Amino acid sequence: MQLNQSIVLCGFMAVGKTSVGQLLSETLNVPFIDTDAYLVAKTKMSIPEIFQKGGESYFRDLEHEVAKEVALLPPSIISTGGGMLTFDRNGEILKDRSTIVCITRDFDAIYATLKSDTNRPLVHQKTKEEIQAMYLSRISKYKKYANFFVSNNSTVLECVQKIIDLISL
Repeated sequence: MQLNQSIVLCGFMAVGKTSVGQLLSETLNVPFIDTDAYLVAKTKMSIPEIFQKGGESYFRDLEHEVAKEVALLPPSIISTGGGMLTFDRNGEILKDRSTIVCITRDFDAIYATLKSDTNRPLVHQKTKEEIQAMYLSRISKYKKYANFFVSNNSTVLECVQKIIDLISL
């Protein structure tokens, strides 16, 4: 299958965007870009260090620059950070040049992954209820930009196959 434009994977933290993106990239033989990893390489700082240096607004400004850059790349699989598409300026840029697939997962599975993860400044030391409120608030933004929604409640391979089936229509 030949891609005419990039496939952007969005969704909440810990839904499996990176795992799905890597396998999808291998399967379709196109480059894989993780926007958080791209941002870390570009700034030479970890995500927690970026937040420590300038807070969330600083991180979001850097993330916007990354969105502009990756939108111009040849067709690729682009895995976004969980908050990237909650900002219209990023959603508009990426929607114009790609197919956006939102990956979903049961919240309890997401929480099980996040509760011990210290590398996610927005949810570190938050209660389950606070994280769930953030999750629910982001869903409407994902709906605004996603062309498709795909569940990742089974295996990564099954999720990848669902995406391939959807983009082949």
